[in-house]
Amino acid sequence: MTPVILMNKLQQYLQDLTKDMALGAGIPPNIYQVDLPARDVPSYEPPVEGTDMPPPPSSPPLETTLPDEKDERWPFIIIVFSDPAEDNEEGYRTVQMDLIFGCEGRGSDGYMDVLHLMEYVRASFLRETYEGWPSRLTRPLSMGFYEEQADPYWMGYMSTTWEMPSIVQEVWRNGY
Repeated sequence: MTPVILMNKLQQYLQDLTKDMALGAGIPPNIYQVDLPARDVPSYEPPVEGTDMPPPPSSPPLETTLPDEKDERWPFIIIVFSDPAEDNEEGYRTVQMDLIFGCEGRGSDGYMDVLHLMEYVRASFLRETYEGWPSRLTRPLSMGFYEEQADPYWMGYMSTTWEMPSIVQEVWRNGY
């Protein structure tokens, strides 16, 4: 099994787990792999090619900032493969997957949403039997909040360790 298969399984599992949640403005979290996608921005017309001239003074100034509106990517959970480990002699290898949680909310509302989401996922991980999964979760799970928070965006993390089957060496008949 590979970490990619585990990341895909985790993404599907978390989507099913959180589809009925209502965080912040009453929407479930988005589940991403590796990073946040680019923000959906209004259409943009690039400047005309072949000219370095600024627009005439009579034209209105260009809009250089996005309007204040809700960022559609929040709330979210991001799945990140963070630490590979070598196969051990017991027939499996361990890999570390980190989950990054983010919610939007002013003051304690955003903080409590992130804490609720992290604890909900943690409790679900500990209850799961992992039958049919490509790997198995091992304890301990560690979680916490990042030191710096940009109000109204709150973020936390959870580090998980997974055991997965190791690769079995093949014997070459007419080779080395």
